[in-house]
Amino acid sequence: MHPGELGLERQKFILNCLDNPQNKYKVIHLAGTSGKGSTASYLSNLLKNHGFKVGLTVSPHIFDIKERIQINNKNISQKEFVFLLNKIIGAIEKTKESGFGNPTYFEIIVAMFYFAFYHYKVDYAVIETGMGGLMDGTNVVDSENKMAVITRLGLDHTKILGKNISQIAYQKAGIIQKKNSVVSLWQNGKARLVLDKRAKDKETKVLYVKDGVNYKNVHLQKEALIYNYSFQDLILKKLLINTIALYQVENSALALSVLKVISGRNNFNIDKKIVKKTLRNFRFPGRMEVLKIKNSTVIVDGAHNPQKMSALIKSLKFSFPKQKFVFIVAFKQKKEAKRMLEKIIPMASEIILTSFMVNDQDMAAISQNNEKIVKILKSLNFEQYQIVENKELAIKKAVEKSKYVVLTGSLYLRC
Repeated sequence: MHPGELGLERQKFILNCLDNPQNKYKVIHLAGTSGKGSTASYLSNLLKNHGFKVGLTVSPHIFDIKERIQINNKNISQKEFVFLLNKIIGAIEKTKESGFGNPTYFEIIVAMFYFAFYHYKVDYAVIETGMGGLMDGTNVVDSENKMAVITRLGLDHTKILGKNISQIAYQKAGIIQKKNSVVSLWQNGKARLVLDKRAKDKETKVLYVKDGVNYKNVHLQKEALIYNYSFQDLILKKLLINTIALYQVENSALALSVLKVISGRNNFNIDKKIVKKTLRNFRFPGRMEVLKIKNSTVIVDGAHNPQKMSALIKSLKFSFPKQKFVFIVAFKQKKEAKRMLEKIIPMASEIILTSFMVNDQDMAAISQNNEKIVKILKSLNFEQYQIVENKELAIKKAVEKSKYVVLTGSLYLRC
């Protein structure tokens, strides 16, 4: 994701060998700490349902590498994946023989999806960054008609992106190129200064989407959320999103605002009935996904950093006031387990520590050692825990103990 000293030059070289497909269609480029995948998926669905052919890439994929090349929200087939890889083999070989050397796995995937979206003649390509923005391998679109989208910013990947919000905002703002349209969620003051400066330097400006202004009056209706939305002259009352995740209100509102800007720029009308139907029918696995197991409600959420965990806890408090939960948790290595546990403990009647190990296709992810997690829990004076390494057994034990269970800490837990 971060080519390091090579910058983006190797990525640009391989794409140049493919005649720069990334500049031959309209690109919507998303960066941020939280909400990229959800916002990208909302937007892809909204565009598709308005009659456009849409390419979508998400990072990371959860179940299948082909999630990284979606056409109208469906993964390409294995046959198509092999076909596309064969189409770019020549460019890979040229890159190997150049002074740049072997392209990385991520650089090859980036080349594949940019080429794929040209091959399939998409109207729009919705591109989620891998990490950061400025030096991310996806940041190679030179066209002025690109749209840059900034989701919620916070502290994550601090060893690479920077130790404070201004440094992280600088990296994320790097996707803003000359005269791009830019839409962002309302950010921390320091982050806004960075975004606004980058936009000014690139001869554009940031349009912000703000809680209480563009989306407000949020309330719960069974297992859905309803809110009022307005942005520019697009006004939608009683929008229903099919989730209890409060953070999806801002993500869906951001996607709608991007749709509004695109419609003005590219001269098409937004159909309010299509918008309402799209949001009502859309479900996102692993984001406050509600499952019924025996007599228990099990909520699955892939929160894997302190910001995402805060958003999960806020949503739980909103939908289940005063309720305590049995939490089943496992964290990927190098993630900030202590800060996430500090947020979980006030709502936990018990914490069951489990584990995961994913080693399939290109994915390799291992959870943190639970003995280390135990030490953290003890340091936080929390004693109501047990270790159940097998996830399925952990879920079985949890639903026997409580009617309300939360499975969280990593998207890989859902695999």
